[in-house]
Amino acid sequence: MPDSRNRIFVSVAVSKPDGDLGELPGVIRASERMAAWADAHDYIPLLINDNDFPEVTIELLRTEISKVIKEVTNRSALRRIVIFFAGHGASFGIDDQSWMLSNWDKRPTEAVKVSSLQRMLEYYGPEQVTIIGDACQEFSAKFIEVVGSPVLDKPAEERRDYELDRFFPVDAGSQAFMIKANGEEQAFCLFTEVMLDILEGDAPEKYFETIDGSRHVTSQTLAMYLKDNLATEAGKYGVIMNPRPRPGFYTDRIYYSLPKQDMPASSKPLRARGSSTDRIILPLDSVDYRSPFGRSVPRLALTERSDQAHAGELAEALKETHFTNERDYAAAAYDEVSDYFETGCGICFSGAEINKVHASRGSLSQEYLPPNWYRLELSNDHDPLLWADVVVEHGDGNSSSACIVQNFITAIHVFEQGRTNVLHRKLFASVKEGQDIISLLGRMHAGLLTENEIVDSAAFLRWGKHEVITVGVVASQFYDSIRDTESLRSIAAFYAKNNQPIPLDIVLFGGGRLFFRDGSLYANVPATPLREPRSEVERERNYTFSATKEVFEHPVAGRVPWMRQAWGAIETADCHESAKEWRALALRVLPHLGAGPFTLVKREGRDALLALAGIVTRREEDTGTMRAMD
Repeated sequence: MPDSRNRIFVSVAVSKPDGDLGELPGVIRASERMAAWADAHDYIPLLINDNDFPEVTIELLRTEISKVIKEVTNRSALRRIVIFFAGHGASFGIDDQSWMLSNWDKRPTEAVKVSSLQRMLEYYGPEQVTIIGDACQEFSAKFIEVVGSPVLDKPAEERRDYELDRFFPVDAGSQAFMIKANGEEQAFCLFTEVMLDILEGDAPEKYFETIDGSRHVTSQTLAMYLKDNLATEAGKYGVIMNPRPRPGFYTDRIYYSLPKQDMPASSKPLRARGSSTDRIILPLDSVDYRSPFGRSVPRLALTERSDQAHAGELAEALKETHFTNERDYAAAAYDEVSDYFETGCGICFSGAEINKVHASRGSLSQEYLPPNWYRLELSNDHDPLLWADVVVEHGDGNSSSACIVQNFITAIHVFEQGRTNVLHRKLFASVKEGQDIISLLGRMHAGLLTENEIVDSAAFLRWGKHEVITVGVVASQFYDSIRDTESLRSIAAFYAKNNQPIPLDIVLFGGGRLFFRDGSLYANVPATPLREPRSEVERERNYTFSATKEVFEHPVAGRVPWMRQAWGAIETADCHESAKEWRALALRVLPHLGAGPFTLVKREGRDALLALAGIVTRREEDTGTMRAMD
């Protein structure tokens, strides 16, 4: 009988990745149990793990996911697709995480780049997408080579917005935990088990929402349950896990429906399909909040096995890391820079040694300026739409880039580890101006903001984007993470309205369509409708929810993405035929990206970066000689 289901649940686990990462036997069990739950709740389950397959690769995921999507879309609309992953993960910045596959250490693209996958799914037409990642979001030098992949190929389809739910066990820089086997008890993933409890209806009454007279677990109550219970359960094992769920469904919000009380319960004990052991469900009265109608996947009893001392040590260590990152960011932001160049724009460097500076257009000069300060003369110092990409060669052989915009001073601080911090200040602006914005940026990069503060901060940053132009790019990363394309387009439209070029990253994330002409990029930005504000902070700032007009072929600032996270949007960006050569140049740089929030490229990627920026250099024996070509 043909399968008529129109919801897909992809359950992936990698327990034995290469690269000296520890084995995680519990993730196999997690993927099997989630697939069993999905099959019992009217999803088409797709189970892929390295127990059933020799290895889990991008090619395998692409083939199997594309196949099941096609099976559904050939006969109906794809109502919902859930992507679940259990295994090792890494974070590279604000909401920029990747999941490690079997060969991640052999090939930099053998990892799932979550933000890129979210964007690529827009071309496949699902009405709803759920992303569940039972993985760490670790900051680690061992993942520095990882580029990641959007998994799916880009089809010849128009992108369509969808509703997005995201459920992760921890925030950037933190670890998720698998509980190791103990005696007869098998290893298991703590976040998965806490989530399965609520997905099976094993939860107090307050986590059910009444819709049309029936009781349901919804996006919002699922998020509430995770926030209320995961940290408590993790504490029983002496570890810290503070989830950051992001419920975004607003039409069909249901994950589990409690059968009506007059419905007879089955007399047969339920068994878990696809789990590592075919276990009969425990008696209904053995655990508090047990669903009176049984479970499709047996419950694990989570019990205390450790004291709280280790948890406290982990919390203090993570807190210190966050505050160190915040202090570093703020210190770099307050380095001395010029507030004026007679040419109307320029760039100032501080921190570690730099060697050469190349500009894609205009003329750079240092005459009568302090060391590492450069004025840039563009073709018309009265045109606020002009810009130039700058590529900087560092003392360690790596290169970074930044975009100089007319009427702004670009400030770059180079840290000893090679990463950079970039800010754009308006001409004549005091270093004291925008301190509140800089402080907020520091807290964002340090991972010190709560979920509600993130939405409010993005709204606040948009207010200051025309004075410190970098902040609009940072705000766009948050909107990208929740796939709020209307806010991305709204930001882009306000740059155009303010007679400023649109930073490239905003367009890449979904803020418009890119065109290429005469060595520069331009963007068409769709109009956005009036919407309801999502918080009191947004309500006080009507620019966050007011309608914007369509924008046609407006100049884009830069040919090089400003921040590392935007490189993951190259493959998924909406590009006109004229911009395809530009996309090809960008993809040649991608394998050579370095670490840090802003664009940094390793030594071997220097020439590819210069080509992308459109920079032609003349090598002369005098190493101090530099030519910037128009």
